[in-house]
Amino acid sequence: MLDAQGLTIALPRDDGLQTLVHEVSFRLERGRTLGLVGESGSGKSITALALMGLVPEPLCVIGGRIDLDGCDIVRLDEPVLRTLRGARIAMIFQDPSSALNPVYTVGSQIAEAYRIHHTVSRAEAAERAVAALSEVGIPDPELRAGAYPHQLSGGMRQRAMIAMALINEPEVLIADEPTTALDVTIQAQILQLIEALQTRREMAILFISHNLAVVSEVADEVMVMRAGRLVE
Repeated sequence: MLDAQGLTIALPRDDGLQTLVHEVSFRLERGRTLGLVGESGSGKSITALALMGLVPEPLCVIGGRIDLDGCDIVRLDEPVLRTLRGARIAMIFQDPSSALNPVYTVGSQIAEAYRIHHTVSRAEAAERAVAALSEVGIPDPELRAGAYPHQLSGGMRQRAMIAMALINEPEVLIADEPTTALDVTIQAQILQLIEALQTRREMAILFISHNLAVVSEVADEVMVMRAGRLVE
């Protein structure tokens, strides 16, 4: 589904370029999970953001390609990227507390993600958002859709993030430390949820973590990053 070859990301400096990710190459296969592990600062999250076309300035991709079924994400302009991002490739971010907007209800944010890629009314999008919350196992989804992020528990916020990432049924899912802030019981529930949704939809998943025990539960293959390089 996705093929990254020679991905290189650098930070421009007065004395030249500081390379943060060095010629990283890997493939994501339909229905399979690739684990990406490494210590903090090894380049995992920057690599994930590059796959979404979201490398934050002043960082820049200076080499390689990211092929999403024939489209090179590195060379696409922003309007085209917006048609792919969220629809064909989606991401679950590390911290739902910062990824969710605190001044909008959870349901309205999920509905917005759906309306961007579908020509539907607000009412239809709201119904689809409730259905998405139900699919990820949130009780009383109609009630929770009208709640603000701070009114939900950490586990529910993470499930809401998963619902938002999956509402458009993407082919590729990037899960960046999706269980880091959760206790062990909720962590297990989230992992089971992602696995069940993957089986149902045959998604390709890049699962990023520094926790080898978690990765061993979900990944078909594992790659290890250190200091911006794939070392194993």
